[in-house]
Amino acid sequence: MTATTLPFAPPGFLRRWLPTLAWTLVLGGMAAVLLAHIEGVQAARGVQGGFGFLLQPSGFRISESLLSVTPDDPYWMSIAAGLVNTLTVAVLAIALATLLGIALGLMRLSANALAARAAAAIIAPLRNTPVLLQLFVWYGLLLRLPDARQAWSPLPSVLLSNRGLALPALHGCLPYAAVVLAALALAAWARRRACPRAVYAALAAAVLFAWALLPAVQIDLPVKRGLGLHGGWQPSIEFVALLIGLVVFHAAYIADIVRAAVRAVPLGLVEAGQAMGLTPRAVMQRVIAPYAVRVALPPYANQCLALIKNSTLAIAIGYQELMAVINTVITQTGLALEGIALALAIYLSLALLVGGGLSAWNARHARHGPGDTHGPRLGDRSRWNPTDGHRRRRGKLGQVALNGLTAPATRQALASAITAPLTLATRATYASAITAALVAGFRLAMTVAITLALAMAAWALLDWAVLGAVWHGEPEACARAAGACWAAVGQNLPLLVFGTMAPGDRSAALVACAALVAGIALTLGAGGLAARPRRVGSVPGHPLGSLAALQPRWTPGSLPALLPKWLPKWLPKFLPKLLPKLPPKFLPALLPGLLLTLLAIAVSALSGWPWGGTPIGPQRWGGLLVTLILAIAALAAAVPLAFALALLRRSGSRAGSMAAAGLIEAVRGVPLVTQLLFASFVLPMLLGGNVSKFSMALAALTLHTACLLAEVLRGALQAIPPGQMMAARALGMRPFTAYATVIWPQARRIAAPAALGVFVGAVKDTSLVSIIGVFDVLGAAKAVVAGTDWRPYHVEVYLAVALLYFGASLALSRVARRMETRAG
Repeated sequence: MTATTLPFAPPGFLRRWLPTLAWTLVLGGMAAVLLAHIEGVQAARGVQGGFGFLLQPSGFRISESLLSVTPDDPYWMSIAAGLVNTLTVAVLAIALATLLGIALGLMRLSANALAARAAAAIIAPLRNTPVLLQLFVWYGLLLRLPDARQAWSPLPSVLLSNRGLALPALHGCLPYAAVVLAALALAAWARRRACPRAVYAALAAAVLFAWALLPAVQIDLPVKRGLGLHGGWQPSIEFVALLIGLVVFHAAYIADIVRAAVRAVPLGLVEAGQAMGLTPRAVMQRVIAPYAVRVALPPYANQCLALIKNSTLAIAIGYQELMAVINTVITQTGLALEGIALALAIYLSLALLVGGGLSAWNARHARHGPGDTHGPRLGDRSRWNPTDGHRRRRGKLGQVALNGLTAPATRQALASAITAPLTLATRATYASAITAALVAGFRLAMTVAITLALAMAAWALLDWAVLGAVWHGEPEACARAAGACWAAVGQNLPLLVFGTMAPGDRSAALVACAALVAGIALTLGAGGLAARPRRVGSVPGHPLGSLAALQPRWTPGSLPALLPKWLPKWLPKFLPKLLPKLPPKFLPALLPGLLLTLLAIAVSALSGWPWGGTPIGPQRWGGLLVTLILAIAALAAAVPLAFALALLRRSGSRAGSMAAAGLIEAVRGVPLVTQLLFASFVLPMLLGGNVSKFSMALAALTLHTACLLAEVLRGALQAIPPGQMMAARALGMRPFTAYATVIWPQARRIAAPAALGVFVGAVKDTSLVSIIGVFDVLGAAKAVVAGTDWRPYHVEVYLAVALLYFGASLALSRVARRMETRAG
């Protein structure tokens, strides 16, 4: 019996794309089944699916938008008005955050140590606290402003009150803006045609055209009239709070991007510019700025996209941007799938447009290569100043003259020097000395001014937070005081820690929180105890060659240097005597055992086993317990999922790689608020109505963190030479064994600093779950300030919550910085 074969061989392209087609059909079939199930659930509720609702009257008004929308207008106009609001906030916030971030970044690079430290002190709390919490703080501070009749005027014709901001408005300026943009485009085209002065000619022609043909621009100034403000552009208090919160939050990140980009400029390029006789301004403009812009553009593009996505947080303070409008549409129509699909399509389109435009600009300006990238960088010099080379080049004679002027001299010698005839060299010497003296005087004046400003700010903060504060008592005592009311935190501490949990459940929740906090502290404090890769030398003839083998870098004698600083002084001296004979592999095994013990304590406290207590389910959790469990569970579930996604995206299967890439990019391009709303609306339809809000929030946070972490792991895996895997396979290792023993230990070390940055973001992202009704610690803070008694003291309550997030984020950031230093 012979085997039959096909009379023809399948084409090559068919063999390559047949698995991809099969995977596409399988995934498409699964998506079709899920969609059919959701449509069936909607039909059972009496909701007819489809996008025909977009043509129906919306029934609600958009109170603030550049587009005038009434309740009689269709839904698509309301959604368009929300999109215009989102774009308005994004454009203004990106421009202001860029300017503020550049200023803070240059302050951190300042040769004045006081200015650099002041900028660092401003940036640290802004980066390490959730943006939603900052929005609440700004919103509350703006509500404390005087009413419209007593509006504050920081600038002429600029009024600020608890109703919002009033600015001068320009009517009829859009035609002028269009003419200027057209003139600039024409000038850029002409400049590429070797006409360098075309810019001035085009602008002059645009001015003449606008002056001759276009109507005059009318300026509408806001004025106080009656009980309110009239005229001008009057954005609401919600718009102002959202704008300020987004600007200061992302300016902190942009400042670090600017600082890192300038520090990455090769020192040789700067010295070459100085050797050519360029002034400090020319060196900054022609050498440092172009190189730094190319380095900073990719992370800056990520910040622009993050700012657009963070604008969805306006839903928490009542500003009607795109996501808030879509949430209202879903609530009125019940069409959750269609509403979320619209949000996904719009935000992915915005991400594609912004990211694609900045990527094209980056590719155009980087086409000639980065130039000289070898040698030391500007960051290798402490307190680098762009005028140093210029001053050294022209200041040797001046420095000698300055030293001579300050040295002791007799009156007769000084008089003879003054009355001597001035030669050209003498004049240059005195000019350099005077310039050096003026620069020194200016730096001294700047230092004195910064010192006085910081001293005044520190005294005002100390007087408000400590000296004039009320630490205990009722709201009446706080009302009579001029300082902070920390009694609002002390009196409501049980609500902040336990939320709305019953008094009988609080003891078990306290034990669980203590165990989880101890586990987190042990993990962060023992970061130096982990085994570190150490090169043990190459084995002649060994296929892996000089592969770094994992061996412990510590011994019981070196343990005291790795312990936290806050432990008693006698303990580090006692430990080497207590553990002199322990094997090196004992202590690494001790840490997982302690962590498992603490986790078992937390689980048993909440489950009531084995002492027969009443189980406490997720529906009854609240306050700090929810925040801790959400952060730990999301991170623990995200790590294996991220590793699987990273491997799938790097796999040889086109279908698997495309599916993983599509999921990762879709999740990264959509705001987390949209993902939380998707989970809260769609998951109950897929899994039934018994899904808790905690489970919805956990699913959204896990997927979001896993997709961000997958890109970090993919970059780390790509940094490992391919020969490592080939050598491991040549030794007969299976793929799983090779990844576990050769690839993963190296990738983990490379990815550790960036991965901890993702973990910091995940911890801050837990504050967003209050949007879908999860009663976490931020939700408890909102409940505290919702009462009439403690409402005036919302700043103190939110600052207490911010201190919690700041401590966790700062600890993770320091561990990441320590790992990055060791990896280097």
